[in-house]
Amino acid sequence: MVEKEGKMKKRIKKALLLVLIMITVLALFAQSAFAMSQKLLDEIDKTNEQIFKEVEKAQEKAEKEALKGKGEEEFEEYLDKLIEKLIESTEKKAAKLIKKAAKEGVTLEKTYIEVEIYDRVVTVDPFYAH
Repeated sequence: MVEKEGKMKKRIKKALLLVLIMITVLALFAQSAFAMSQKLLDEIDKTNEQIFKEVEKAQEKAEKEALKGKGEEEFEEYLDKLIEKLIESTEKKAAKLIKKAAKEGVTLEKTYIEVEIYDRVVTVDPFYAH
């Protein structure tokens, strides 16, 4: 009987040790996964900040150009080019971030919002982490 208790204690010790090792390994992997996710979330925030700054700059440039009092056709042409550059730049940033996230096994989707550049409504793509 004493011999059975001794074997049982050894089995319990081995099982507890195995459980502790498993918990430690899981905790280590969970931390590195969280660190990658946090890094990606930081990158999303940084990209969004850049996109919103570009929108702000485009709005300011359009306002300044409007105050110069140039002809309507010339101003419309300027506005077309300004908006084209804005969309091109924000799409480029979005594509770069989507590619970077894919390398980490994360799928990002574009979520367009409307912004106003002078008297025009334009859609740009900041990201939202869900």
